Amino acid sequence: MTGEAFKEALSRFAAGVTVVAARLGEEERGMTATAFMSLSLDPPLVALGISEKAKLLPLLERSGAFTVSLLREGQERVADHFAGRTAPGVALVEGRVEGALAALWCRLEALHPGGDHRLVVGRVERVELFPPGPPLVYWARGYRRLV
Repeated sequence: MTGEAFKEALSRFAAGVTVVAARLGEEERGMTATAFMSLSLDPPLVALGISEKAKLLPLLERSGAFTVSLLREGQERVADHFAGRTAPGVALVEGRVEGALAALWCRLEALHPGGDHRLVVGRVERVELFPPGPPLVYWARGYRRLV
């Protein structure tokens, strides 16, 4: 199997878009992530994949906590910003993305090796819900709208 075939297969899978953030003291980082899922309802656990090269990973490990903002349709600019395509005026507010569908505050539960990524497991300690609406979806190498 080639890496290109695997990438192509993954491009055929739709995923919700999140921004994962961590803070320790004055240092705060965020990154866009589509490799996110709920893992357990009792206890409330989530899991996400973070590249071993991601600047967020060492901060997340040191802080032992992170937030996950579930992005809504129309927040493409926010997703691009935290994916490294800087957009002026985009920032985290109290550790979360303003205008998101929901924000989850998590305590780091476990880290597991996963090839060139690390599987991060977090225990959800707090949930903040915002007005409902359609999610931001990534599919076929682009943002999509649900119809």
